[in-house]
Amino acid sequence: MLMRWHCKRLHDGWVMIAVDVCLTDDNSPEAMAGLRYAVHPFVFDEDPEAFWLTISEMQQRALAVAQPLPASRARAFGG
Repeated sequence: MLMRWHCKRLHDGWVMIAVDVCLTDDNSPEAMAGLRYAVHPFVFDEDPEAFWLTISEMQQRALAVAQPLPASRARAFGG
């Protein structure tokens, strides 16, 4: 699984931390999922560990998104 990380400055000092997760293997069409968190750097100034906790949470969510889902139509809608 390939993760690409990005960071972008937003309005009023906020930043967006983003990760795009490639969900494809060698034999499938392109599929990606993205997670975006908007945070204010003051949070990290006050608690530097909060940055790594945010990154860790995003990685855990990316791994959950990357899990294979059942392919049948019955299971696609929770059946």
